[in-house]
Amino acid sequence: MKKLLTTSLVCFALISTAQSDKTWSFGAQWGFQGNHSWFSGGMEEAHAKFHVNSFGGGALNLIARYDENKHWMLMTGLGFNSFGFEYSLTKNYSLRKPEDQSSSVSTQFSSLEIPTLIHYKFNPNCKNAKWVLGLGFVHTLIGLQTITEAYSESTEGALSGEYISSTSQTTKDLACMYRMTVAREKVFKKGGILNVSLVFNLGLKEIATSTVEYEVDQQKYKHEFTNNGNYLGFKLAYFLRPFTKH
Repeated sequence: MKKLLTTSLVCFALISTAQSDKTWSFGAQWGFQGNHSWFSGGMEEAHAKFHVNSFGGGALNLIARYDENKHWMLMTGLGFNSFGFEYSLTKNYSLRKPEDQSSSVSTQFSSLEIPTLIHYKFNPNCKNAKWVLGLGFVHTLIGLQTITEAYSESTEGALSGEYISSTSQTTKDLACMYRMTVAREKVFKKGGILNVSLVFNLGLKEIATSTVEYEVDQQKYKHEFTNNGNYLGFKLAYFLRPFTKH
């Protein structure tokens, strides 16, 4: 009974000190995501060797949060994000080098983003860890770009007859996207916060298009794909101890 009472008092003390009222904190966030695109035109029939892959992008943000009380928090910042297209053709390969079983072309675009999200913080446990749900929007500055990539397979100096190439371009300078996060964060004794989140990003309008051409078995193919900036990602953030409190 005494041990249970002591544990309860410790939990209460930790929960009480973990709450932040009208407090600003600054930090950095790093993450990666799988950016998705979909078929939008060209030939509907594709060769079995052809694959459309999720583009593996990265993100780096400087972020700030304002904790209004123990349950509500606003987060914003400035960061860099990447998205793009990736295509591949499977080929014969050595079992000693399984990583060489495909030929691929990849196009990466960079963007500047300013997120604005409102978060709801659940009550922390005895270890000052809690769940956090976030919802908001992201203003994204892209810039107009056009990139062409190509890959040809050769054997002893001669082309094998198989190649793949793509031409991709952004279609907007500025876009607005919606974002939802599910996070788990830990508040340390000195006030620092470690936040790990799963991020769902949803773009409602086209921000980039891509045309891919390839030849397999003396047959030429051409497809078109569209990218809205949609992705599912994982992000890790650390906030320094609050420096201002009203």
